[in-house]
Amino acid sequence: MLWLSLAVSTSAIAATPDEELKALREALAASESRTETFSAQLENLDGEIKAVKRKLVKAAGTLTALDQKLVAVERRLDEIRQVEDDTLADLENRNADLAVTLSALINLSRQPEGTLIGNPAGLVESLRASSLLQSILPKLKKDADQLSEQLDTLASLRAQYATEREEFNALRDERIAEQEMLDKLLAEKRRAQEKVMAASQTEQKRLEKLTADVKDTTALISRLEEDKARQLAEEKSRLEREIAERQRQAQKAKAAEEKAKIDLKPPVIKEAPRRLASLGATRHFMDAKGMLPLPVGGRIVTNYDESDNVGHKKGIVIETRPDAAVISPFDGQIAFAGPFRHYGLLLIIDHGDGFHTLLAGMGSIDGTVGQLLLAGEPVGQMKNSSKEKPKLYMELRNNGAPIDPMPWLMAENGKVSG
Repeated sequence: MLWLSLAVSTSAIAATPDEELKALREALAASESRTETFSAQLENLDGEIKAVKRKLVKAAGTLTALDQKLVAVERRLDEIRQVEDDTLADLENRNADLAVTLSALINLSRQPEGTLIGNPAGLVESLRASSLLQSILPKLKKDADQLSEQLDTLASLRAQYATEREEFNALRDERIAEQEMLDKLLAEKRRAQEKVMAASQTEQKRLEKLTADVKDTTALISRLEEDKARQLAEEKSRLEREIAERQRQAQKAKAAEEKAKIDLKPPVIKEAPRRLASLGATRHFMDAKGMLPLPVGGRIVTNYDESDNVGHKKGIVIETRPDAAVISPFDGQIAFAGPFRHYGLLLIIDHGDGFHTLLAGMGSIDGTVGQLLLAGEPVGQMKNSSKEKPKLYMELRNNGAPIDPMPWLMAENGKVSG
């Protein structure tokens, strides 16, 4: 509720009493709804923050697409290397077989002419050698043809590898430039949010204390939802008291005016701030089914409800690249950000309507509790390790219970790579 309170108080600074009362009533109506989206709150963000968020979404989208392409190219390079290794191993085996056959043929060719004259034993051996040669020649020709094909394949593989490597290098250089742009935008966003940073840090510490004894993610989300409901009730009570006080003041002023029976000078009305441009129509998470992007550029290697070497999964595992950008798949608000049990760094995004996204496996999180997020906005970065490819764990929950994320993803993303 941190951002909602800031948005309401900011918009009421220069408004008239009637406008302030209207804004309070609208805020009360929003707080009473248990199926709220975050569109309205995003709409009321500071103009500078909103502009930076739009740029971040665009930059992160480009970066995620590049990561996706790089993962695909790296996989093709691995496949080419594997085929090349298999081809070289097969050629090595064929080389050993051919060496024995060729040695026998060379020995046969070295027999001097006339050895068969007056030598019946030599004649028998020569006939056997001739019969053996007739049976070997077709096999030798077949082996020679296969060898020629394998050598052609090897040359083609190496040419393909060179082409793929050039594409990889070009994509990598482009990604470096895009990452620099994203880093600048993230720094700009942090500067724009400095005015609410102290409140965010206070909220982070409060939540850390609130969830210190929680043992698993199900209990964690339940605790967060209980806290959210309590804050909504407190916000509703505060708004109701403020509305009542404003109405009492208005009635008192009206009574004083009628009693005085005097003409007042026209009041100086301060211009109310213009309504900030909407970031888009109000959207519900349910309407995004089948349209969510992967939160990171990569490929799905473990499906929902499958087991891997770590344990049983109630989400999906996405293999990606070192330092890959991680994005929010939909509009929302950061409900939890920080270390949690065996998950390492855990990020929970509240999308409203009882839906949450859980992301784990990142090297860093860029965001604080209470921060509003646009769909596609960067929220973190993967680890940078040369030992193994980093993996992001994604879990989708509805009213606290895990659900299969695959039907919610775009068709081209909802596939498990073997």
